[in-house]
Amino acid sequence: MAFFTEGNGRAKLLILYILEKFRTPVTREQLYTAMAAVDSTGFFEMSEMTAELEQEQYLLAVPVRQQQLLFITEKGSELCAAFEREIARSVRDEVIGYADEHRDEVRRSNCIVADARPLADGTWMLTLSMLEKDSVLFEIDLRLPDAHMARLAQRHWMSEADSIYLDLLSRLTAEEE
Repeated sequence: MAFFTEGNGRAKLLILYILEKFRTPVTREQLYTAMAAVDSTGFFEMSEMTAELEQEQYLLAVPVRQQQLLFITEKGSELCAAFEREIARSVRDEVIGYADEHRDEVRRSNCIVADARPLADGTWMLTLSMLEKDSVLFEIDLRLPDAHMARLAQRHWMSEADSIYLDLLSRLTAEEE
């Protein structure tokens, strides 16, 4: 694929650059929001270009919880590194600033998952997950006695997932004394 400083090639490169700078998977809506902050490409044009980039294996769309997360592939990262100077420095700075400002929010909404569902006996099943790259890093199912406990556990997971995961990992891998 040839990249140019104008047109679809520039916009495709910008899509890859945004994905690269977020360093976490994004939804199509989050990508469009980031793209709109730095470029005038319309939603339908961006959707078409995203599909082309996926078909050409520069990005990967993975279905997760009734949506798709977009990941830049190694091939996409290499292309981005080779041609990023084709993007104006001011636009690169805008993308970097936008990604830095929104990365944690995007990561939390896409990579930290707490799904709760009621069971026939009145208890609740809570699935807590962490996603990394294009796979599940951690997932655990918990059966809780009621909706209140499920909501409480869900809220704690969403705000403290990193520390809970690290604590659990250190406890599980600790050497016996």
